[in-house]
Amino acid sequence: MSLRDASLDCPACGESHPLDSARMIAALFSQDSRGGLKDNIRAWWGDLYEQLYGPTDRALDSGQMESLLDQTEDLFHRRQMAAVMEMPLDRLAGQEVLEIGPGGGAHSCLFKRHGASVTAIDITPQRAISTAFKLSLVKGGRGRAYNADAENLPFQDNSFDIVYSNGVLHHSEDTDKTIAEVFRVLKPGGKAILMLYARHSAVFWGSIVPHGLVSGEMFRWPEPQWIGRVTEGKPKFGQTKNPFTRVYSAKELDRLLAAFIHRRYRKSSFQWDNFAIPRLTQIRARLLRLLGHSAHPGGVLVYGAPFVPETKLELRLGRAIGFAWNIVAEKPA
Repeated sequence: MSLRDASLDCPACGESHPLDSARMIAALFSQDSRGGLKDNIRAWWGDLYEQLYGPTDRALDSGQMESLLDQTEDLFHRRQMAAVMEMPLDRLAGQEVLEIGPGGGAHSCLFKRHGASVTAIDITPQRAISTAFKLSLVKGGRGRAYNADAENLPFQDNSFDIVYSNGVLHHSEDTDKTIAEVFRVLKPGGKAILMLYARHSAVFWGSIVPHGLVSGEMFRWPEPQWIGRVTEGKPKFGQTKNPFTRVYSAKELDRLLAAFIHRRYRKSSFQWDNFAIPRLTQIRARLLRLLGHSAHPGGVLVYGAPFVPETKLELRLGRAIGFAWNIVAEKPA
């Protein structure tokens, strides 16, 4: 891409993409990424952005950002998340990293602060803008964000050392296509570090399936759509519900990631409120407070509010019945 006036010009495809020069955000979409269900995806995740991140973004400066990143990194270690376990931060200096679906930008900012050259793309304009703003507040490394579609990545083959995506690709209209794009833009020997939802988990069998049965959504829609409609919360600023959510068994991951070698899967993310029992979330929080487990401020950048991390017992159980598959898969050299 080259910058010309108020657009980015692509010499490969000949397309010109409008540039918001104030925010330095370009919408790098092909025709396949416009309209239809993709507009519903943008609408839903834009609604959730405003619920979770909008208030934080409007009050953020560089000093607060640095402090919140310290807390976020600590929370990631406590929760044993892929951003610090599968992707050691002390090895990122000089690496070309693509993050797909940065949410509010916390993960990308953490990678940039540890010396990576970060490119972040999100199909939702608000989230791309939020990530670009936060990257501008962080010292070290290089960072840029674009409004783009994971099914049609606007990058050349063999461009990145690492493609990272945390809990995003299973919400795509065509997850198989996103994985093919991840493979394409990785350099030979590069690594995909992904988090996808686990089918055989307490959340799926203890919460999602009961909600699907009781609501009747399970009988009205294909699996990715009914799971989407009963997960990720409710719209607040519009009417569009979450269009897609997929879950995977280990065998299904093997099929999805068949082009990669040296695949490693690790489960995590179990909490006692992962079951469809009324007020179980409030009961868990109250009991943990009584036991001295307070909400961690590192949740603000990632979840929009302080977050009570898993206990040691929950971490152990997460290895068997957690909802998160933490994945490392390598592109053959």
